[in-house]
Parts: sequence; C-alpha cells; structure tokens
Amino acid sequence: MTYERNDGNANAKDEARTPPELFNKLNDHFNFGLDVCASETNCLCEIYYDKEMDALDLPWKYVPANSNKVMPSYCNPPYSDPSPFIEKGYGESLTNGAIVAMLLPADTSTKSFHKFCMKANEIVFLEGRVKFNNPNGTPMKGSPVFGSMIVVFDLPNKKCDSTIMRSWDWRNKPFPI
Repeated sequence: MTYERNDGNANAKDEARTPPELFNKLNDHFNFGLDVCASETNCLCEIYYDKEMDALDLPWKYVPANSNKVMPSYCNPPYSDPSPFIEKGYGESLTNGAIVAMLLPADTSTKSFHKFCMKANEIVFLEGRVKFNNPNGTPMKGSPVFGSMIVVFDLPNKKCDSTIMRSWDWRNKPFPI
C-alpha cells in the first residue's frame, strides 16, 4: 500500500508492505500480475502502480503481452482511506473484467463494505492480526488493532448472488479454495 494520508503527510503505516508469508500464500493461489498500490521499495509484483501513476486513474485488468489470459491484480491499499480503492476494485471487475484480490481492514461498519465488498465473489477473514512490514521488508513494530480480510472481485465469473465468506488460518494453511 502506498499513498499519502488525507492530511497530506506521508504515513509509514500507509506505506506498509504485506508480509511475505501472507503474500506468498496468496500469490501461490492467484498468481498475481499487477500490484496496484505499491512503490519501488515495497512492490510485490514485477509490474506495479506507484502513487505518481495513481491506480485510481489506471485500469486494473492485467493481460500480459502475447497472452489473452487475465492475471489477477493485488491491492493492499492505504488503510487510512481504503474506500476509493475498494470502489475501484469493484468497478474494474464489474466493467473491465479485472480479477482483484484486496487485503483490507476487516471493518464491516463502513459504507464501502456494504456497498462493494458484500458484492464480491468471496470474503476471507484472516485469523489473528497481520503484522505488516516496513517498505524495506523489515517488520513494523506492533500490529493493527483490528483484523484483516481478503476481498476477491472476479464478478464476470460470479456464479450466484451471494458472497462466500470464510475464515482462514493463514499462518498454518494455504489459501482456501
């Protein structure tokens, strides 16, 4: 995740990097092609958008050259304001056929949770708290005071009106299929 807070001051927590043990399990399942909220120091995919590129203005559907297969995009948005990214992920999947997996705060009280996340293909609540890393990969001190969830938008392939919800012990098991 990488973007400035609403107050205009860079916040280290908004530059937090997904811990490799979590990202690798997700990547083993999804095989991500694009990291949409990254920087040169904290990107987790070879192809990424940084804040100068502004992911909110760019397409999230990623199809590599010489291929017709859509590769999933990964999004760990700034936790200070993930709502515009949740709306963008939903919209990109719905209108452009993007496949988006998002690491988000597990806050079911927000408008974006009810308006967009509840329309996702899947919501996976992570057991325990994620201990994020600094952009350089070293562990941050402490962990968020809230849980996290993975929200998957693959709306053109959604098979029913309901959203699958489950829990995942991500420290001990592969991503649930």
